[in-house]
Amino acid sequence: MNKVKRIVNKDETRQFVRFCIVGSICFLIDAAVYYVVRRFAHYQVALVSSYLVSLCFNYFLTIYWTFKTTPSIQNLVGVVGAHMFNLFVVREGLMWLFVEVFEIDDSIAYIPMAIISAVTNFLVIRFVVRKAK
Repeated sequence: MNKVKRIVNKDETRQFVRFCIVGSICFLIDAAVYYVVRRFAHYQVALVSSYLVSLCFNYFLTIYWTFKTTPSIQNLVGVVGAHMFNLFVVREGLMWLFVEVFEIDDSIAYIPMAIISAVTNFLVIRFVVRKAK
């Protein structure tokens, strides 16, 4: 039990839990927008649209709550830059790989892409926010 308390009380563990909560909320927003836009647009358009909408929520929740810092031009540029890397390299790259190369339906490929990009995003955002302090 003492070992569990030490793990739970660590700041990085709490940050990761808060990141997961914020990520879950933003994932739901992202997924909802993706599947709505996908009804009338190409999967790449839906992917960009949904990500940009969820990014608006994600930035403020990540800065204020996850990492408990204040917005600044430096962390705004860093976070938005990291998210653009995540969107155009990780997400678009994975979707292209899954849909075009492995021929997986985009509505199914969205799920593993979202999981992989969430982990990548946490690592990159954590680095950027810490660097901007």
